Amino acid sequence: MTTMTNPQDLGTLGQRMRYKRLDKGWTQEQLAARAGTNQAVIQKIENGKSLRPRKIDQIAAVLGVNPSWLMFGEESGPMLPAEARNVAEAWSKLPEPHKSRIQQEIMNLAS
Repeated sequence: MTTMTNPQDLGTLGQRMRYKRLDKGWTQEQLAARAGTNQAVIQKIENGKSLRPRKIDQIAAVLGVNPSWLMFGEESGPMLPAEARNVAEAWSKLPEPHKSRIQQEIMNLAS
């Protein structure tokens, strides 16, 4: 296995994920546990067998990288702070009547 030292040279999702995982000193199992998935999913992504993983946001969050960089190698603006990612994750679990009400309340508070 070739060790990659320059993140700019990483051409695939799997290479970028492996680079960040190894940079943190984690096994595939450790990354999987932190991201709420299993080792087989991490292995498939790193081997290029899964190109649009469902858990990409969670994987990016635990690796401390922007999901856009992880998927495409491009930064698309600043990474959200941890509390914003936590809110977004909770938001995705809410049923629709609650989402509309909470969104309206947030818009009222922000204006």
